Amino acid sequence: MNEVVTICTKSGAGLETSPAPLAVVEALGDILSEGVDVHRCLAAKALGRIRAGQAAGPLIKALLDEDEDVRTDAAEALAKIGDPAASDQLYENLIGDPCTEVKLFAIAALVKTGDSRIAPWLVRMVKGRDEEITWDEQEFYSSGWDDWVDIQAGAIAGLADLRIDSAVPDIVAALKDEEAQDIAETVFKALTRIGPAGIDALGEYLKDPQSRTRRRAATAVAGACSQEARDLYPYAFSDPSPDVRLAALRARAAVDPQDVWLAVMLEDNDEDVRAETVKLLGRLYPVELVPLLDDPSPKVVALAMTALGEAEGGGDIAPKVTELTGSAVTEVAAAACAALGKIVPDSAADMLEKALTDRDLDCAVRLGALKGLCSAAGNRTTATLISVIDDPERQVRLENMVALAGIARREPEWPNAAADALLLAMQGAYAPEPEEPAEVAEPAQPETDADAAECEEEPAETPKDDAAQVTSTLDSILQDGPAIKPFVGLPEQGIDLSAEDMERLAIARRVVGKRKMPKTPDIVLHEDVQRFAARVLSELDHPDATRALAAALETDDAETVATAADSLARIADRLGQIPGDVETAIIAALAQVPIPGKLPLIRTLGTSGGDDAKDLLLCLTADEDGFVRNEAIRALSAAEPGSARFAELLGDSDPSARLSAAEAVARSGSAQSLQLLADMAFSYEGYHGRQIARLLRDLDRDGANDEFLRVLADPERRRYWSVAIEALEVLNQQDEAA
Repeated sequence: MNEVVTICTKSGAGLETSPAPLAVVEALGDILSEGVDVHRCLAAKALGRIRAGQAAGPLIKALLDEDEDVRTDAAEALAKIGDPAASDQLYENLIGDPCTEVKLFAIAALVKTGDSRIAPWLVRMVKGRDEEITWDEQEFYSSGWDDWVDIQAGAIAGLADLRIDSAVPDIVAALKDEEAQDIAETVFKALTRIGPAGIDALGEYLKDPQSRTRRRAATAVAGACSQEARDLYPYAFSDPSPDVRLAALRARAAVDPQDVWLAVMLEDNDEDVRAETVKLLGRLYPVELVPLLDDPSPKVVALAMTALGEAEGGGDIAPKVTELTGSAVTEVAAAACAALGKIVPDSAADMLEKALTDRDLDCAVRLGALKGLCSAAGNRTTATLISVIDDPERQVRLENMVALAGIARREPEWPNAAADALLLAMQGAYAPEPEEPAEVAEPAQPETDADAAECEEEPAETPKDDAAQVTSTLDSILQDGPAIKPFVGLPEQGIDLSAEDMERLAIARRVVGKRKMPKTPDIVLHEDVQRFAARVLSELDHPDATRALAAALETDDAETVATAADSLARIADRLGQIPGDVETAIIAALAQVPIPGKLPLIRTLGTSGGDDAKDLLLCLTADEDGFVRNEAIRALSAAEPGSARFAELLGDSDPSARLSAAEAVARSGSAQSLQLLADMAFSYEGYHGRQIARLLRDLDRDGANDEFLRVLADPERRRYWSVAIEALEVLNQQDEAA
């Protein structure tokens, strides 16, 4: 295993090399030459992802394989390797192979090697189904799909990569063919890459009468950075259609948000274009944003204020923003409140506090005031936020508690007012006092029998007319009497209905009303405050918060328990430890907590070093619930990495638990880990083969290669060859999939 081969990867104009095991390449090459079709396909894919230069030989031979799937996988592999030695055979496959996929990968491979011999053939493929090129006619008649349309798009892209300027007229002619497929996107992208001639051709489409065509062309031009493309920017950014200008704006902003052309779009005459410009890059142009505070569009004004609040150097805009806080447009007033807290945090506090506590204001404006106050956080601001922690508006109180958690986290001292408020909220401080049960007066008894008789309710009158009981169209027809029966074919004496008929009739008579989702959930205020306090406390890394969350596990509200459990898991994951008394509380709670809360608690115990926690986790690896076992295995792996229990759990009935056990075995790094994992790769019909190979890649790649190569060398274990080939691919692959 000391011998290596080079792996070729294209990098600019040259090739870079890196080592790969020679034995792996040879074994896969032998299977590609002599194996069954399934194994040949897998071997070709593996060699392509390993990208070994010496793999070109067997892959070139595989281009002549009788199975088109093998030829396709071999051509794809050669496209990844880019070995010029394969050019001649790829050229023959491009012309003579009837398989569309083989042709497409042959084009990609030849373009990657820079073989210009294919340029004339690509031009012919752009024009149509050339008679000198072999096509799969049978496929066309059986499926109705013309494979040339795929080849045409691939040929256009190949010509662009090779920068064949002379092909531009033919590409443009293909686009103008009214009976052909819509290849505008492919053509426009290709024209930007093909060179100056392509850009010139693209410029003509910016003058097309159809805005859809101009929009596509503008997107391609704005995304290009050449000087020839920049010369066309005036057409794209001043197009009469707002959709075209928006397309150009978005394409250019994705490439260069500081391009000078984009700042001009802040003055566009369409409000959607101006709004999108502010949204994409307003923070980069604070000075240019100031005039937009007087824009006639409320949407633009609101976005401009938001951007100015995030930017620096916008000038003295506080008076204007203060004025806009009183705007009649909710969107504008909310954005002004949020921005004012960032622009002048000190002087704005009074006004923002008043807005936040004014329950007559629109909720959006109050939320804007809340955001502004968060930028001006101080002792006085904290007191204001605490005063609305139980606000009737759910969104206000939720955002408010998030803000309090942020203040509590930033405070250098503990305890602090914000943290205390959240702890009290989670402990149920905002629950209403239980009301005294009202005394129920006994009903007055009638004095005489006559009085009692008068007090009795009269029975409801039964409808005299059967029409009141009509429940269907048929009933409505039949109520007209016997005269209608001859016309519907009903006998005088009626019809005897079976039990099945009666059941169907009962179902048909059920009238189910339409159900609508409520606009706001039916939530009890104090319970909602408690639950969300349990959620935001997950951001506080202090033992008091952890202990309070542990105490919440004893509450009767299942949602609060589940939220507190999840918050404990988040804190433990961040800190890597929990206090001992919290561990005791969690162990006690696990007996009665339902599954949604149990899983994060198990995860929390993984950060504990206590023996009681380890013993409990060990017991839970045998729990009847697969989710519990999986979490217990992961937690035990963190608490006790060297446990011998993991090897036994490699055969667990739950796939997730098995994989977690495999990860734990790999993490333990024991002498038996390699063999245990290699054996598991073949179990359950290779279900975990690729995942196990990823673990072995980090554990012992060379040792794992030896294990899987031994399987490939054993004809008696042929049924496992697919697993071994895929494992060798994962162990040695060099592309981004690794």
